[in-house]
Amino acid sequence: MAKSSKVELVAEEAVTPNEYMKSLRTGLRVLLEFEAGPRDLGVTELARRCALSKSQVAKILSALVDSGLVSQDPQTRTYHVGQRSYLLGSRFTTHDPLCQAATPVMRDLLNRTGHSVRLSIPHGEQSLYLIGLEGPYFIDTGWHSGNCVPMGASSAGRVMMAFMAPAERERLLALPVPALTTDTVRDRAKIESMVKQARESGYAVQRNETSIGLGVISVPLFKADQQIVGALGIAFPAHFLQASDEGNLIAALHDAARSISQRLGCAVYPVRTLPQALRGTAARR
Repeated sequence: MAKSSKVELVAEEAVTPNEYMKSLRTGLRVLLEFEAGPRDLGVTELARRCALSKSQVAKILSALVDSGLVSQDPQTRTYHVGQRSYLLGSRFTTHDPLCQAATPVMRDLLNRTGHSVRLSIPHGEQSLYLIGLEGPYFIDTGWHSGNCVPMGASSAGRVMMAFMAPAERERLLALPVPALTTDTVRDRAKIESMVKQARESGYAVQRNETSIGLGVISVPLFKADQQIVGALGIAFPAHFLQASDEGNLIAALHDAARSISQRLGCAVYPVRTLPQALRGTAARR
């Protein structure tokens, strides 16, 4: 064996499994900083966010670029998510049971109502906007698939909290809600009341709270044993639909959510159907 090969072998043997895992976790910390926030990040900013040296971050980014998970802009020298990350993420929506069950029903709901349809799921302490199908009344408010919003700030998050275990619901309600717009409801007592009403009615509505000009109605989705798994929503221009006209959309959402939930093994959708008399006019919140 050549002398250089012996040196390399000794160096490899000197690295313990714990050190390999520490290096892997550090690399993942850097990669996960691209999950939210600005599209492009530089070495200095990533080093600050991760509390690492710039030389460490530069080496990690070099490896991520080589793997295709991250790409570098040759002009700005900043980094952004690469094609390989997209390929990995797309396999989730392709094979995830909820996505498979929801997508055809979402298309039907869009054709039935003409409004954009959204699928959201719990993501830690946030609601993750997973899939969106845009209808003819679409308005670009800056919210797209992959965006996250604190649970208490959106109709999807509130309706999911309404059907969570009490301890988890209380934990999430205790978290502060940032002011996404001037209309975002942030008071815990008010949000708690909205969540309670969502459990009683089976839906939640918000206008102008995540984006000015945007309204969203959301209903819960369940898997086997009536476990909450996500939320199905209809998004519309806030000025386009009056509160008195929400009933038909709520009924359509419940029909679609019941179908998706049954596909996921929920034998009985645990939300009462909106009475026919209210389908033209939703109950006032």
